[in-house]
Formats: sequence, C-alpha cells, structure tokens
Amino acid sequence: MKRIPFFHPYMAALLLFLAAVAANERPALAGDGGFSPKISGSLLVEIQNDFAFSSDDEMEEFDTLFATIEPSFALALTDRLSINAGLVLEPVLDPDGGDDLFFEDEGFFVEVLTLDYEAGPVHLFGGKMHVNFGTAWDETPGVFGTDLAEEYEMAENIALGGALSGDFAGVGKHTVSVQTFFLDTSGLAESIITKRPKPRQADGGPGNTGDFSSFAVALDGGDFPALSGFRYHAAYVHQGNDTSGAENETRFVVNGSYDIPLFGDFTAQPLVEYVYIDDADGVAREDRTYLTAALGFAYGDWNAAVTGTFKESDVTNASAVREEQLQVSAGYVFPIGIGIDVAYKRARNDGVDTDIFGTLLSYTLEF
Repeated sequence: MKRIPFFHPYMAALLLFLAAVAANERPALAGDGGFSPKISGSLLVEIQNDFAFSSDDEMEEFDTLFATIEPSFALALTDRLSINAGLVLEPVLDPDGGDDLFFEDEGFFVEVLTLDYEAGPVHLFGGKMHVNFGTAWDETPGVFGTDLAEEYEMAENIALGGALSGDFAGVGKHTVSVQTFFLDTSGLAESIITKRPKPRQADGGPGNTGDFSSFAVALDGGDFPALSGFRYHAAYVHQGNDTSGAENETRFVVNGSYDIPLFGDFTAQPLVEYVYIDDADGVAREDRTYLTAALGFAYGDWNAAVTGTFKESDVTNASAVREEQLQVSAGYVFPIGIGIDVAYKRARNDGVDTDIFGTLLSYTLEF
C-alpha cells in the first residue's frame, strides 16, 4: 500500500504559496520601530471524573478519571503572517464496556497546525484544522454540555480557505468563510504515549479522499446594535466519498446564542443549535438530526447550566434510533484561576437510561 507522506503534497503547495505572500512582509521585520516576531499562547488543563453509577445496561456502568491538556501557540512572523499550533493530550482509545479507567490510554497529538495571513478584513489560511461547522460541540456550557454534539465536530482536516469580514453600520459584524479540505491521514494523525488508530485513505468514508473534493461555506456574525450580545452561525458542508457504493454526505447547521445581562453581575446565556446530516456517513437515505438547547448562568465567579442534546437517526424502511442527554451543572472559579464544577447527566440511547455524576477540575494559563 502506498505510504502517505508526513506532509501531503497539497501542504507543500500551500507553504510555497504563503511563503511567497510572506516575502512581501519581510521589510516589516527590519528598521527602527519594525515588527519583531513574538509568541503567545495558552495552556488548558482539565482533570475529570465520570461516574456512571446506574444504568439499564450494567455494561454502561463505569468510573473513569482522565486528563485533558491543550497547549496552543501562535508565532507571529510579521504583523500579518503567523503560525498557529494546537496540541492535545486526552484518551485516544474507546474503553471496553463497563471498564473503570484511571488516567489510561492517554495520547498526545497535533490537532491544529496552520499558516495564517491576515490583512484587514481578509484572512487566508491553510494546514491542519477544524472545518467551520457548528459551535455547540465547543461552546455548550456545563461539564457534559458538549458530549453528544461532539459527534459532528469536524476536526483534523487538511484544508485551504479564506474569510472576509465586514462591520456594517446598523446591521452588525459578519464573516463569510470558505474551506476546501480532506481528512488528515498523514504522519500528523499519529499520537504518542498511547498510539491511536490512524486513519488511512483506504478506509474511505466522507471527506477521506486525499484531495480537495470536499468544501464548507459558513456565515458567522453578531454585534447587532439592538442585540449587542447576540451571535449566530450557519454553515453548509459537502463531503466527497470515494468508497464504492457509498454516497457523498451533506450537512447543514444553524445556531444562535445570546448574552443577556439581568442585574448586577448576573447574566444568562441561552444557546440553540440545529444540525441536519443527509446520507450520514455515506449511507444512502440515512438522515441524522441533532438539536442542542442550553441555558447558562453566570454570577461573578459562579456558573450554572442546564443543557440538552437530542439526536435522531432515520433510515428509510427502518425504525428511527433516538439518543438524548440532559445535564445540570454548577461551578466556581477561585481567585487563583482554578475552577471546580460538578454535574449530573441522564443519557438515553435507544431506550437505555444511564445516570452519570461528574466532577471537573480546570485551570487555564495564558502567556
């Protein structure tokens, strides 16, 4: 079988293109008052315990303690050109049903590695990145708020793209972005400490084509004069599929969130997101929908959230399969920056109910 190179040829072409762009930026590095390269970043550390103490299926009962560490870096080469990297340490293997785990199967890998060029309202980018599709998988509040929505997170793709932003008086700020992409099957998809199964182009599936036959178009906006705390996101994705007998997958998302000041330091943050996937995973006439609704609250260093995500998979001439999760959580961030949250989740998968209690210890360092 042909070996996929560590850097795909498309990545090399991208680097050559952006290097040519960078050549025009080099004079900014010299002279008095010129730009000096600088690095910035952040480090997120989370320790989480999930205790599934009751379930209709005893194989769904478990106690898992795990860490998530996410260092990210931005190296500004000029005032317009930068290299951005995001690394992740987290469990990379699916546990066996009913197993209790204690910091096991943790792997370290590159999730983001991009070269970015920004000049005013124009942003060009390329490398390994997320496809701009949905936000509930990242922004839903609560310890378990993102769990089910993470199924449609589109991470670790090799992509080229651009975005154009505008501030329109009276109608807010809006950004339209486009990306063309394929699933990363290069050496960058490897993990260390614990090896995770690396995708291969021969595995097939939506987006795993090795060429730019998939694309995404997204529109993001907010800062409306009458609704200054309102934000929206809408996106359409087409994923090519070279697998014999499989279909191309298309997906659509729309969402809105709103930061509502109530009184003093007390605020509420509702969020709603709807996702529709047609020919999901390349299966003809399989439709999949997700609906996430969340209501978060913040008061000083305290937070609380009530969230729910509902999923339905519907195949022609077959009964629909439904999943859902409801969670409530509360937390506090101490003056030294350490946060502690507790949560309860009821998960239902095709009629099987599981009750889970969770605790989360977190810390974020920015530099």
